[in-house]
Amino acid sequence: MKDLPKSEVYEQEFEYMPWGILIEKVLAIIQKEATENGRVLDLMCGPGYLLGEIAKRRDDLTLEGIDICGEFINFAQNKYPNISFQEADVLSWKPTNKYDVILCTGGIHHLPYDKQELFLEKLPATLNPNGFVVFADPYVDDYSNESERKQAAAKLGYEYMLATIKNGAPDDVTKATIDILYNDVMGFEYKTSLKKLEPVFRKLFPQLEIEKTWPESDSEFGDYYIIGKGEKKLS
Repeated sequence: MKDLPKSEVYEQEFEYMPWGILIEKVLAIIQKEATENGRVLDLMCGPGYLLGEIAKRRDDLTLEGIDICGEFINFAQNKYPNISFQEADVLSWKPTNKYDVILCTGGIHHLPYDKQELFLEKLPATLNPNGFVVFADPYVDDYSNESERKQAAAKLGYEYMLATIKNGAPDDVTKATIDILYNDVMGFEYKTSLKKLEPVFRKLFPQLEIEKTWPESDSEFGDYYIIGKGEKKLS
């Protein structure tokens, strides 16, 4: 497995990768829709970039971040001292608060396929009555076997790398996109298709909004954000 990039490189990715378009959309949603004086939780928050940007736009919000990577948490706590960060594994994390907004951007695909639904099932009951969840992730074309999965991952990774290079990325960021492609194809990360995960979202949230931010072409693969509201009782 190729290691995750250093925190400084991770933050540069938002400038050059198509991912930055998606994050700007998420920021706009939080800026406009988050409850006044609400509580916001970012799960698998990385080095805290998203919460730091939210703090600039909505200083009324109470912000919390959780990530399993100690390096990311230390970086985030030092850079954003007014935000609360916790080092924890989201799979064993037990919520003790209710939140008005829960964020999970670029996180689901770090969880093994058989753990993704178990993680998602925790979230509806963690929301306040008028709260909502924002998921943001890259998805591959749908697949029916391992060979097709690898081909779909390679296709997404190539297009992502090409777009990042066209955007003038420095070598560190270009290398990070190459590492992403490697990890996805070799199965060290767990990107799936929207067709496979959408039924889980619909099972958990009565209201669902799905939007694609990249690429502009009519492709199945790409970056999407999903907003979930309400709570369905699991049978």
